[in-house]
Amino acid sequence: MGAWILFFMVIVLLGWLNQKHRYSGKLRTVYRELKELAERVRQGNSSPHDLPVWESRLRELERHPNEFNRLDEEIGLREALLLYLEKHYPGDERLGKLREAAAFRKDAVWGMKMRR
Repeated sequence: MGAWILFFMVIVLLGWLNQKHRYSGKLRTVYRELKELAERVRQGNSSPHDLPVWESRLRELERHPNEFNRLDEEIGLREALLLYLEKHYPGDERLGKLREAAAFRKDAVWGMKMRR
């Protein structure tokens, strides 16, 4: 019985550490700033000077692919970046790949790409 309790406590501790790591201060800041940028793009309040912020935050988030996918599902991150680049940088070489990526969404259960 004691071994089961210890096993349960280890599982709870690992879950807590995972949650703490997932939402560290730096990652929370990246989440908040990307949500704000996406909201500004959708409201039409973005500016060309936001590109360095987009790029640095996306680089940071790409180190955490699960979080990148979660935020993309939550706020449509790829679509917001696509809208931003189309508006301010229509000649950007990333537009083709972003259009293709934004045209598909991943099914949360199966992980399959589905056409919208």
